[in-house]
Parts: sequence; C-alpha cells; structure tokens
Amino acid sequence: MKKSVLLTLALVAATLLASAKQYCHEPLTQGNNTIYLTCELLSSTYTMTIEADVDLAGLGGSFMHLNGTEVHDLREFLTIAPDKKSMTIAFASSTAPNFYTPLYVMMPGEVNFGMLTDVEWGLCSIDDTEYTITVVQPAEGGTISASLQKATYGTQVTLTATPNEGKQLYKWLVTDAEDNEVSVNKGKFNMPASNVTVTATFRDELHLIPATFSGKSQVAGANFTWSVTRNVDQTLTFAISWDKALEGTVPQVCINDVFMNMHQQGQSATYTTSDTYEDGTELPFFFYVAYTGDAARIDVSYTVGETNDPNQGSAVENAQTESATSKVMIDGQLLIIRDGVVYTIQGAQVR
Repeated sequence: MKKSVLLTLALVAATLLASAKQYCHEPLTQGNNTIYLTCELLSSTYTMTIEADVDLAGLGGSFMHLNGTEVHDLREFLTIAPDKKSMTIAFASSTAPNFYTPLYVMMPGEVNFGMLTDVEWGLCSIDDTEYTITVVQPAEGGTISASLQKATYGTQVTLTATPNEGKQLYKWLVTDAEDNEVSVNKGKFNMPASNVTVTATFRDELHLIPATFSGKSQVAGANFTWSVTRNVDQTLTFAISWDKALEGTVPQVCINDVFMNMHQQGQSATYTTSDTYEDGTELPFFFYVAYTGDAARIDVSYTVGETNDPNQGSAVENAQTESATSKVMIDGQLLIIRDGVVYTIQGAQVR
C-alpha cells in the first residue's frame, strides 16, 4: 500500500499580466513542506519547474487552456528528473496559458499541503544583475569567508568557517536586503535576487559521541527491530529490520510529517538525514513498512540524543560534560583537559 501526500498549489490567472507576481525559484511553504516554483517564457515555450527536497512522484489531474481554447492535461507535458527532485512542464503556446484547475503535486507524505489561493502565474525576467555578498566577521570564535563577492540570481555560493582553538561553527546566518533569512544547507546557499549579508556564530567545541535509542515491535504477526542514532555530526540515522517478506513500497520513515524512502538491503533498511538536530529536540517519528497481507506503522516518541543503552549515557548528558573539555598538543603528546584535570591518551584509553 503506497502512501503519498497531495500537495495542492492553486495557480489562478486567466491571462499573464505584467503585474502578476514573478516566480523565480520561489519557495512555497506550508507546515513542514516546501516546494520551489520557477516560471519562465523561453522563446515560444512556457516552462514551469517544480523542485523539492524529497522525491516527487508526478502530478494529479490538472488542466489548462492552451493556444487560446484547447483543453489539455498538464501531465501530457511533464518530465520528471532522474533524481526525482524536480519536475518540468514545458509547452509551446501562441497565447498565455490559462490554468483553470489547481495544480496537484504528488510527493511522499500524509499531510495535505493545503490550498494557496494568492498565487498568480508569472514569468521570470532574465536577471543578469550581480548582487553583492557582504561578509560580517563574528565578534568571537573564528572567521568566515564566502566563495564569491558578487553573484547573479540562482548562483550557488559556498561558505567556509575557520573556528578558533576549542571552538566550532554553530550556525550560519544569511539575510537578504529586506532582512529575510536565506536558507543555508551544509554551508551552501543559492543567491537570491538581492544583496545579502553573511555572518555566523561559534560555540565551545563539543566532543560528541553517537547515541542510539532502539526498540522491538510486533505488528500484525511481523517482528521489527528498529533504532535511531544521533551521529557525531548531529545528523540522525534511522534503521529497521523485519522478518516478513515485503510487498509494495520500500520502507519509509516519516519525520516532521514528511515521508522519506529508506535504503533497503535484504530485510533491513536505513536512512540518514542531511539536516542536523540539536540535542534535546523532541522529534516524534514513525516507520512505515508494507509487507505481504498487511502494513506496519511503528510510532516512536524520541528526544534527540536520547539513549536506552544502560552502558551509554545520553548524548545530551555527554555533550554537557564534554562542553567543559579541551584538547592541546604539548611536546607531541595529546592532552585532554576536562574540568581542569589533565588526561593523556594511552592506547585506546584516556587516563
């Protein structure tokens, strides 16, 4: 049984008006779901591109008047990228297209995206303006730099942080000319049609350790063993295994109401997030596994960094302890200073 969320985007315009809102890689967000919409007129071809951070499955029944009078299903013009992260709808037209039904975008999940009634079809104008990137050095903790000083709209910019001894990067902050925050993913952002300001904050270095929360569940005759691990880079790895033959969709994990396909190998599957999570964040999630004759939904109440291993202490506790720890090299010997006490590494042990 395959589950999907129906993301509903209303494109409301009888004609293409000069005053229509222009969409050029604009994020459209509702709840925890975000898609990016780009509309362009390329010669005589109208092109609309839809992008997302999760897999896109296609379109539902969405119709328009094309070349003045004809009725066409947009799915006739749909191309899905091999990585399933974008879809392109391109069609030649002698007149402006008229969408008379909402555009239904299919992607994994169970939460309705909702109806956006204030979206008008617009055309991207070609923008070759070079916008300025201003880097503001943090007051303390380290230095930062950007790969470019100026960039045109849509250009990817890479940010680099150089922490001082005992410090680590905590958060990037990129804002446009109107003080709107620009999304930064793993030290990269796409240039908006605006000048931007870049800064960052640093914090005391944390020597994080993995922390695993695990369990076993029995659902409708099938047995499952599952876990979630907070990794040292603060990403999360979800894992599950089972004893029934699967049928239908690959196993999925639903995080913040968004389904993610897991990587399946035999009778187990894993998924590691690209996002990072702070220790102590409450993050309920569930696994969804379809198998012969039934399907299992395993709900987990989870706090990031939590562990139920009696030999491991929680990552939250370890982070608090290790935050008072520093390390230094003296005469070629690595010394660890924890709460004022000096330790040395001998073999695999800290003494």
